[in-house]
Amino acid sequence: MAEVLDQLKFQPEGSLRPLENRAWDRYILCFLAGLVAGTAAANFWYPAFMEEAGYYLALLEGQVNLNQAERLGLFGQVFRQRAAEVWIAWLMGLTVYGAFLFCLLTAGMGFSMGFILSVITIQKGLMGLPVFLMSMMPQGLLYIPLWGILLFWGMQKERRFRIPAFLLLLALAALGSACEAWLNPVFLKFVL
Repeated sequence: MAEVLDQLKFQPEGSLRPLENRAWDRYILCFLAGLVAGTAAANFWYPAFMEEAGYYLALLEGQVNLNQAERLGLFGQVFRQRAAEVWIAWLMGLTVYGAFLFCLLTAGMGFSMGFILSVITIQKGLMGLPVFLMSMMPQGLLYIPLWGILLFWGMQKERRFRIPAFLLLLALAALGSACEAWLNPVFLKFVL
């Protein structure tokens, strides 16, 4: 498919695409492969974990009715998890195996999203996609650039210790966590 898209673009004879573009293609392919694998796994093994699937939807529904103290606790819990994920991904980008590890990471993210989307769709039917999308909003608008920056760093040949940039990523993770705790329940009320 990438070859077909390349043929549609104008490229002078003998020119090569930059290495970074090919790395992005690998990340996208790994993400899509993970998405397909997660969807297949959820559909294949759903009867074995019907209880856990119901528990996940109950968590989403319970998130809508949290009081302020519970939202603050949720923020702390989500931020700790997101900060640990950013820290691990940042360290992965500092290794010589960063591109390979990020391929695994994007495949894992795709698997997780495909699995959750399939489970919600099995539980909610046609409302599965809207529920899934609303469970990702608005924090997804902050997490997508965060992971994009981490993937970009993982593609670079030069490995640098970027502490101010890492702190910026943690700030994005904190804003995303705040959106999950306080704004996401507003979005979920539309579909739950």
